[in-house]
Amino acid sequence: MKSLSALLPGLVALCLLTACAGPQRTIPPAAPQSGAAVASTPATLGVTTVDVESGRNAKILYYHLMPLRAQHRGADGSGVRKKYPADLVRRKGAVMKTAASYNIYVNCKAGDESCWGDPEGFQKNLAGSSFAGLLTQYTHTSPDGYTFAGSFSLKYKTYTNLLYQNDLLAIVHAALMKNGKKAGYTSMYHVFLPKGTDTCFDRSRSCYSPDHRNTFNFCAYHESVSFKDVRDVVIVSIEPYQKISFCASRASSGASALTNSTVSTLGHETFESITDPGPAFAWFNFTFFSEVADLCETFQWKIPLNGVTYSIQPMYSNTYHACADGP
Repeated sequence: MKSLSALLPGLVALCLLTACAGPQRTIPPAAPQSGAAVASTPATLGVTTVDVESGRNAKILYYHLMPLRAQHRGADGSGVRKKYPADLVRRKGAVMKTAASYNIYVNCKAGDESCWGDPEGFQKNLAGSSFAGLLTQYTHTSPDGYTFAGSFSLKYKTYTNLLYQNDLLAIVHAALMKNGKKAGYTSMYHVFLPKGTDTCFDRSRSCYSPDHRNTFNFCAYHESVSFKDVRDVVIVSIEPYQKISFCASRASSGASALTNSTVSTLGHETFESITDPGPAFAWFNFTFFSEVADLCETFQWKIPLNGVTYSIQPMYSNTYHACADGP
C-alpha cells in the first residue's frame, strides 16, 4: 500500500502544475439509442457480521487520491498546451481491457441513484463513445467494453456522519457476496456516499470532509483491495458527494449541475481505474505523480455523449500530449 506521506509530494507538485489542454476538438455525439435510458432498480444489500469482519481484515494493495480541484482555468478548452514530460509512461501493472461497473448507493432516501443525479446515464452513454475511445491508446481494446452492469442500495447506520475505510470495505464485501464474487480486472465497484457524509482513511487525518477544512484533502479515490474469501483483486472507487466547493463541476446546459459534478469525478476515477488499477503501476506520470485524469482535472469541457452534453473534465492523451475528449 502506498502511504499518504508518499503521495503528498506528488500532490504538491500537481497543485503547482500548470493546467493542461490542447485545442478542444468537436466530437459528434454517438447515434441515439432506441428509447430513453432507464435507471436500474438497485438490489438491496445488508451488511452482515461477516462483511464487517472482512472489511476490517481487508488489505489495501494500492490507492490513489483525487486531490481537491483548483480554480478552473481555461474551462473553455484554451490554455497552455502541455508537452513532455507530462506524458504517461507504461510500467508492468495490469490495465482493465474490459470493465463492468457496479454502483453501490449508500443511505439515499430514495434507495437509488437520484441523490447523485444520473451517474447511470453517464455510464451507459460512455460505453462505446468517442470519449471512451481515448482509452484505446492505453488499453489497445475497444471502448465498447466499459459498461454499466447494475447497482446496489443499502442503509448503513453509524453514530456519526463519518465512514472509515473499514466501513466502506464492509459495504464493498456485501456487494461482492450479493454479486457472486465478481471481481478481478473486469469488474469495478463505485461506492456513492450521500451529501453530509465524510470519509477518512483509518487512523489518519486525510479525509473528504468539507465540514472540517483542516482535514479536507481529497474529493475521491480509487483503490485495489484483497479479501480473504474473494480470489481476485477487487477494484473500487469511493465517490463522496461532489456538488460542493473544491470538487464540483459548474452548471451548464445539458446535464444538471448535480449530475455534472458527480460524473466528472466518476469519470476521473473510472478512467484512472482502467489505466492504472494497481497494485503495480500501469500507466503513470512519475514526474508529477499523476494518473490519466489528474493532469486535466482543473478543466471543464462540454463533452457530448449519446446526445447528452456533460460539463466535465477531459482526460490526458499521450497521442496529443495534452488534455482531450476523444482518440
